[in-house]
Amino acid sequence: MRRELLDLHRALVDSERRDYERVRGRMTDRAFLEALIGAPELAWLSPLTSLIVRLEEAEENPTEGVRAAAVADCVAEIRKLLRPNAAGFGFQRKYAEAMQRSPEVVVAHGRAVAAVGREES
Repeated sequence: MRRELLDLHRALVDSERRDYERVRGRMTDRAFLEALIGAPELAWLSPLTSLIVRLEEAEENPTEGVRAAAVADCVAEIRKLLRPNAAGFGFQRKYAEAMQRSPEVVVAHGRAVAAVGREES
């Protein structure tokens, strides 16, 4: 599941970079990273980034019961987050827009949703 979520995140970042640079011109990797961290237009990616970090931290918890509960909580939140909605707000709306722009995002979304679904069983 980790790899699929990271692939989705990468596809979203790549898609946003193309769109961001189309308006602002070509950027160095460092300049884009700074924009990714600080630009309000890119802040919508933060919920997914945060959940991936929380999931990784949860998976590293040495206490089995605590780890399982924390992972299950993260997975539930990821499932809710990965629901694109063009009529929605925040992440879901921007996510739907990215899926319309980028076939790579659509493929990565399918793989991530399948991986998150597999973890439940």
